[in-house]
Amino acid sequence: MIRLNVILLIVVLGLCGCSLSIIHPPSAAAFMEQGDGDLQKNVTLAFSSGHDEQHPRYYPYKSVKSKSPPKDHSYSDDEIPGQITFDFQKKIGNFKIGGGFDWITPYFQVGFVSDYFGVMGWSNMCLWQLEKYEHADFQWGGGITVIEQIPISSHQFRIGLTQHISRNGREGFLAEDGAMFNHSSAPVFYDEVGAGGYIAVRASKRLAFGIEIRYGRDLTYKIAEWNSTRTHPIDRYTVTFNLQWW
Repeated sequence: MIRLNVILLIVVLGLCGCSLSIIHPPSAAAFMEQGDGDLQKNVTLAFSSGHDEQHPRYYPYKSVKSKSPPKDHSYSDDEIPGQITFDFQKKIGNFKIGGGFDWITPYFQVGFVSDYFGVMGWSNMCLWQLEKYEHADFQWGGGITVIEQIPISSHQFRIGLTQHISRNGREGFLAEDGAMFNHSSAPVFYDEVGAGGYIAVRASKRLAFGIEIRYGRDLTYKIAEWNSTRTHPIDRYTVTFNLQWW
């Protein structure tokens, strides 16, 4: 049954391809849950703030290693503060593999887990477009998280700290400067470095849950106030709730 579930997941991911490229760091608390060897299922709800939702502005277009010179385009800020993720994970020795969906974006993850230390890497499925070129049809996003953990009460209670570096993809609309009614969907990709912590609880033999808090500093964009030359960094604060079962 486990092998069938894994095969079905791989088939679904392959069929979905790169319908979207939006991706965020997966839950570190869920990844560090070692379970009992069966296939682990996770549902994660995340809510973020700190990107100045109350003031209208644009993200100035910034191309990094672009194939062509930058054009006069801007990203209107329609960042959605909520996120839902569903994934499967399988522990093999001290290693874990898995995959799932960030909203409807397919991604996979792999890494090392132990009682006190873990390393988690993840990526969306758009591996053939590696350049940071915002307006290409398919884009890559992913990253790596380093995790330090302390298990308490025979692993029924865990606390942990995380540090991550990633290239995230979020929602956005592209508009040519000075034009009207020409917005088009264009995921916004940005590099991020951050840290966080989590608390995780094993409720029963086949059920666990956790809460995670994560901070991220956007290294690619700064907020530009509407009709102003002032800019300031984007700091994102994310609270994550996750549920695991076997």
